[in-house]
Amino acid sequence: MFRSLLLPLAFSLLSAPAFAEPASPWIADTGARFRLVDGGLKDGARLVAVQIALEPGWKTYWRQPGASGVPPRFDFSGSENVESASVSYPAPERSADEDGVTNVYHGVVTLPVRVRPVDPAAPVTLRVVADYGVCERICVPARTEAELQLAPDGGRAGPARDEVLAALARVPDIKPLGAPGPVAIGSVVQTGAAGGSALRVEVSAPEGGKPPELFAETGDSEYVAAPELAGKPAAGRAAFRIALDGPALPAAGFRLTLVAGGEAIETRVPLDAIRPKS
Repeated sequence: MFRSLLLPLAFSLLSAPAFAEPASPWIADTGARFRLVDGGLKDGARLVAVQIALEPGWKTYWRQPGASGVPPRFDFSGSENVESASVSYPAPERSADEDGVTNVYHGVVTLPVRVRPVDPAAPVTLRVVADYGVCERICVPARTEAELQLAPDGGRAGPARDEVLAALARVPDIKPLGAPGPVAIGSVVQTGAAGGSALRVEVSAPEGGKPPELFAETGDSEYVAAPELAGKPAAGRAAFRIALDGPALPAAGFRLTLVAGGEAIETRVPLDAIRPKS
């Protein structure tokens, strides 16, 4: 009788969908390893992450690399039952060398991906073609392909889910220009002094600890010169100067990421919100 009960159970296990692992196998490349991680369900979407584990001394780049470097590109078009897959980026680190100022990551990089299935009741096959750069003394372009099966109920998330949720918590909060708060971007003014055209960005930043950092890109994620602190922060306020190539501003406006007091925010600045110098 015991054997007769085991047979149907074994058959059901063999016929069940093969959602074997909550992460794809690590794929090794020069200076890095790459994989996809299942983070389970989050706010009505499937939460996944791209993970790049860098060797000591190596770095990879933020969505806008800065003065040099390779911006990452992730193509999910080969997936099955996927309506959209949106990658989010935690705030980067700033690196300066003879090639200029760049925006980078070190260590284990976890980039959250929100996946929306066409049919939420059906399984998902997530496939990515990833193009990114890794650098030690020289930069090496990397191309990796990975695949991960996602169960409809999100029940395959493993221990790495905590890493995915922690990375999601480090993604900058979206705040409008002029929003109140201890970490905020108050105003953007275009100046035209003898040193050339520039933007002056006034921010709120808590006192003490590391000085605030500002990362700038156009609204289309194109290159903008690295912001520089204009004087010493005081009384919870700070200002940055962003040098411009000329008086003309990009039609897409700007996208600013402020890191201060252990928090990170992102603010979109359209052209009509940039004030001329009074």
